[in-house]
Amino acid sequence: MEKDILAELSRKIREADEIPLETIPDIELYMDQLLTFLNQRLATPGSKPDGQIFTRTMINNYTKDRVLIPPKNKKYSKQHILLLILIHNLKGILSISDIKRLFEPILRDISTPDDDLLPLEDIYTAYLDLMENYLAEFSENFSQKLAFINAKVSNLEGDANVGVAKLFLSVLMLTAQASLSKKMAELIIAGFFPATATNEDTARLAYDINLDAVLGQAPKDMK
Repeated sequence: MEKDILAELSRKIREADEIPLETIPDIELYMDQLLTFLNQRLATPGSKPDGQIFTRTMINNYTKDRVLIPPKNKKYSKQHILLLILIHNLKGILSISDIKRLFEPILRDISTPDDDLLPLEDIYTAYLDLMENYLAEFSENFSQKLAFINAKVSNLEGDANVGVAKLFLSVLMLTAQASLSKKMAELIIAGFFPATATNEDTARLAYDINLDAVLGQAPKDMK
């Protein structure tokens, strides 16, 4: 039964978070059209029909802060949509300033895609693949964690009490994982992504961003 519930929760997450690349319109949209598309497609199950995930002010502020590509003739392209979806997913964990620092050495000059280190479509596809892989691993790992949770509530009596306690500990476990992931991401950005990236900074990223060093292992010698 617990596996069935976990599978159903994973399905809901996929439906809410995944917007396949091929379903994103490859046409230019005006602001109102852009907002309609994003707010409809990113709405989570149970959210209010009139709930706004993005607003005109938010998008204008992202553009002003050079987090978002400036529109061309007041129109927004597929690249804008991809970046806004990524921003939406990332800002649940990272601040907007950290998101800007993260993307600066990758997108470089935000006003043009010509110098991007990685194309936005590739970044978006990689993000979806990472989410899918994580969900698969999460389902397997969560099943293992349930044994730990079951042991913690084994002394309780009554199905209702056991059920509430298991849900409570499950939420604690999930928030602990989220907190650790958030702290790790913030440490990597703070330590390896300069506040204002230069060409020289970008050239060093292949060596400087060494996950072995971040995780406490000896960094490999620079070749």
